[in-house]
Amino acid sequence: MRVLAGICAAGSSTRMGFDKLAAPLPTATLVPRDTCLTRACAASSHLDQCVILPAQDHPYCADRAALIGATPALHVSGAFSDSLKALARAAHGYDGLLIQLADMPLVTRAHVQALCAAFESGAGHSIIRAVDVAGRQGHPVLFPAATFAAFAALEGDSGAQSIVARFGVTPCVLTGEAATRDLDTPAQWAAFGAPA
Repeated sequence: MRVLAGICAAGSSTRMGFDKLAAPLPTATLVPRDTCLTRACAASSHLDQCVILPAQDHPYCADRAALIGATPALHVSGAFSDSLKALARAAHGYDGLLIQLADMPLVTRAHVQALCAAFESGAGHSIIRAVDVAGRQGHPVLFPAATFAAFAALEGDSGAQSIVARFGVTPCVLTGEAATRDLDTPAQWAAFGAPA
């Protein structure tokens, strides 16, 4: 089944005070340019991808565009729903749309493959949502083509909760905190780099 990975990377990182998606992660690593955005791209690099970037005149746009290289991208300004609607349009002709949030650095290729395997086992009919080992719902979320039309009605920054509520979900457990660990605040950023 053909799945488009849509990576949401248009946010302004207002709570962080710097570009959390393009800044090197606060961890000891040997990986060059190890950022939230490069990790998100690497996690779904085996799929067709579309990255949602901010408007071209946004101060963070150029650095993020440089990190994704030749990966197809769309420039979106406005609410989060605008990014989701753009991805649903881009996914026309695909069997599924994987929505990835670019600020979740623990999501790996193996996790994305697990979501895709669950999607295929359900013949592409169910929304597959990542949950952590404690059962908390998180991301990524894989939407079947039958839901794409519903994205047009989304508004604001509440995401696709109305679509999930309407169609229901099948959970897919990811290891550790991968499904729920994001970096939204300076405290979360600092904790990510702290020794265990």
